[in-house]
This record gives sequence, structure tokens and C-alpha cells, in this order.
Amino acid sequence: MKLKIDITLSNGYILGPIKNESYNDDKDYYKGSLNELKTLDEAIKKSLKEIDETEAKEPKLKDYFLAEKLMINDPMLYSKAKELIYSGLSSKKAFKMAMNQFINNLNKSTSSYLKERIADLEDVVLMVIKNMDYDSKDETSKRYILVCDKVRPSTLIQDHENILGIISKVGGFTSHSAILSRSWSIPYVVIQDLPSLNDGDIAIIDTRLNYVITEPTKELIEKCSAEINASSFYNNKAQPHNGFKFLANVSTNKDIDRVLASDFDEIGLYRTELIFMNSNRPYTFDEQYTIYSEAVSLMKGKPITFRTFDVGDDKQIDYLITNHKGFDNYIKNPLIFEDQVKALLKANSFNTIRIMFPMIEQESEFIYLKDWVLRLAKEGNYNIPKIGMMLETKMALTSIETFLEPDFFSIGTNDLTHELYNISREDETNEIFNHINDLIESLKRVVKFCNEKNISLSICGELASIKEVAIRFYEIGIKNLSVSPASMAMLNMAYDEFINKN
Repeated sequence: MKLKIDITLSNGYILGPIKNESYNDDKDYYKGSLNELKTLDEAIKKSLKEIDETEAKEPKLKDYFLAEKLMINDPMLYSKAKELIYSGLSSKKAFKMAMNQFINNLNKSTSSYLKERIADLEDVVLMVIKNMDYDSKDETSKRYILVCDKVRPSTLIQDHENILGIISKVGGFTSHSAILSRSWSIPYVVIQDLPSLNDGDIAIIDTRLNYVITEPTKELIEKCSAEINASSFYNNKAQPHNGFKFLANVSTNKDIDRVLASDFDEIGLYRTELIFMNSNRPYTFDEQYTIYSEAVSLMKGKPITFRTFDVGDDKQIDYLITNHKGFDNYIKNPLIFEDQVKALLKANSFNTIRIMFPMIEQESEFIYLKDWVLRLAKEGNYNIPKIGMMLETKMALTSIETFLEPDFFSIGTNDLTHELYNISREDETNEIFNHINDLIESLKRVVKFCNEKNISLSICGELASIKEVAIRFYEIGIKNLSVSPASMAMLNMAYDEFINKN
């Protein structure tokens, strides 16, 4: 069966088995939740059995094992995990989030004894998750095409190495799921009238021809396998682009190989919050320094812009206190912010790091954070990096002429268009294209201001990954576009068309 793709959110050509996580109605959704709850129950039962068996071998540690059993059997923990499962989370994610709340509460305690129990709780988390049904069956080691109603960013973050492609009923070009898919070269398409597809059936996603094929013939599977193995879909290198810069958006150090392979000029956006989202605790100064210094080393002298952790909306981190994205995150989590900044400063041994703050609304916020960084740099005797901000709020855009302190601006079109036009990231119709002329007019003021004040300007939002829009940015004088590594071919085409027209 050939299915026409309505929207392509991330390009690619892939085939593989289907893993269907769609729910056609409330009854099916409830059935899925019951299955996840059963998975949790069985994992808890198996974990308790393992503790009993270990206790029999180590009777001297009876008190320790009793504490672990009490933790696993805690009715409040189970009730919270059950609530999260019925909200749509997997058993694995629900149990981790419920346990993280317990850990957070212990962290706030003044009792040193209770704080020492955190390590025990973390052991419990690992034990129960290890015994989840799908882990014991080794399902997570199999690569698959995810079929679902709507993709959660947490699903991608947890299992992106196993996801070959995505087919969903809804999705927006600037959604975090789409951004991550492009970053990791995972083909992602939307088919609004998606028929029921069976687990285990083979499917082919081909965004070049704009279709998905289900139940392909053996001959077609062999043909596609050969083509995919020989494909250079993402192996595009930068062409000469004098006076313009091709920048890359990345989320992990694993992305940097593709940045270098495509010969990007620099990294325009390193999303550091993705580092934090895979852990149930804050990364330490030393752990972050290791990651950032490795990134600097991999880039071999090319600049790299790190965005300080940006959480909120559909990017949540359980152990952070967050009410409002941006400035509020750092005021409410000062120790975590300082550890991150100090790790970045220490890693800046070659003066190639730039630090960027997200969701700034007014100049006073930027100055406060910049002074904070400068103070930490002075205390540690570190090199002072270039310090800039993302321009992605309506308030900052309307008062752009007041921002005299940033060394650079990077326009985040994703949040900016949401604030300006109230367009959801998940809007499958991508209504931003109805407002593109108005957006371009608004950004002309920014270009004029940056040229007058000699402030570096780039765009790192996902609109820069669309060829027709990228050309519009070039036309108003924005020469630095930052895109996912998979979008190098698009940048080459946009640049060539712009040059040929001018």
C-alpha cells in the first residue's frame, strides 16, 4: 500500500519494521495504559524477588534490603507512577519521573541521613527499570519505524538510537520532536489520515518521492536496502560561500562528526539541556567540563556557541525548579547554572566557546546574566568568551534598540513565531507560512540595528532549514544561518539560488 506524505518534517529514505504506538480511541488508549501498568507491576514483583534472593545470600545487609523493599512498595510512589501512566507515559518513564520526585524531596531535606538515601533510591530506579517487560525481552535493542498519533520529545531522547523513522498523524515543523529528528537524521513524516498499521510489518519511508510504502514486496525490500546502503542522502559538504557562514545546530557531541563531515564553519547552537534530560540528577561541574572540552577538541579550532540550559513547555527536567522559560530558570536554580557556566569557562581554553542565553525579554535580564558570567570568569581566572542571547521573545524584538550589551544575537524563530502569531509548535498546517512576509519585515529592523552597532547576527530557528525561507533571510542581509547537520544540501541550494538571483 502506497501512502502519500502530507508533511515532511525531516528528510530521509529508510525501511524497517513498524512499532505502532497509535491509539485510535479512548478504549485503545486505556488498554495501552493497562498494559503499561501491568509492565510496572511485573517489574516490581521481579525486583522484590531479586532482593529476597540477594538477602538470603547476604543476611548481614538485612536492614539495607528491607529499606529497598519499602521504597519499591511505597504506595505513594506507585500511585504517582500509575497517574503518570494514565496520562500517556510509558511505564519506564512514569516510574523514573515518580521516583525523581521522591529524590527531589530528599534533596530539599535538612536531614543528612535522608540525603544519604538518595543513592539507594537511584539503585531502586535502575533495578525496576531493568526488569521492565520490554527491557527483559530486549525490544529496545531492535531498530524500528515509530508509528504514532503524536511524537513526544521524551520518546526521541530516550530511544533515538533505535528509531529508524517516524510516521505520525500530527506534527509541526518547529516542534521539538521535528527539530530532534532532523538533528539525528531520523526521517519524520505526517500522514493525517493514517490507516491502522500492524506491529512488525515492514514499511518504507521515502521523502524524496513523498510516499510511505507498507507491506512492500520482497523484490522492493531488496532494491530499497541496496539503495539505502549506497545512499548519500546526508553526505553533503559545504560549497564555497564567501562572506556567508554555514552554522550547525547540535544536541550532543555525537552530532559533531556530521558537522565536520559537511564542513560547517562553526556550531551556531549547542542545545545543552539535552545533556541534562537523560539523567535523574544534575550533571556535575566535572561531568559537564568533560563534555564541553571534548566538543571543543572535536571542533578543532572552529567556534562553538553553547546555549545555557533551556527548559519549559515540552522540555521538562524533573529536578529543576521551572515556572517560566529563560531568565527565571537561572534565578531559581543558581547552583546548577553556575556549575554549567564554570564548566564552559574552563573548557574555553582556545577561546572558541561562545555562551548564549535563551528567552531573554529585557536588557536588564541579559546584563544580570552577563555580569554573573564575568564574575565567575574573574574568580576562576578564565578567558572571557563572547556572550550573546537568543532573540526569540516579542518583548525583546519590540525593544531591540535597547540591547547594547550582547556580543551577538541569534534569532530563534521557533519561539518567536509562537509569541508573535500564537502558532503552536505542533501545528500540522504550519501556519507560519501565512505570516512569513510580516516576520521578514519585523526582522529588517534587527538587521539594521545589528549593522549599525556592529553586532554579529545569525538565525538558529528551524525556519532557516527551509530553502525558500532561507533565501528570504539572505535577501534582507542575514548571512549566518544555523541548521541541523542534515540540512547542508539545503543551505548549498539556498545560497546558490540567492547568488544567482543577485
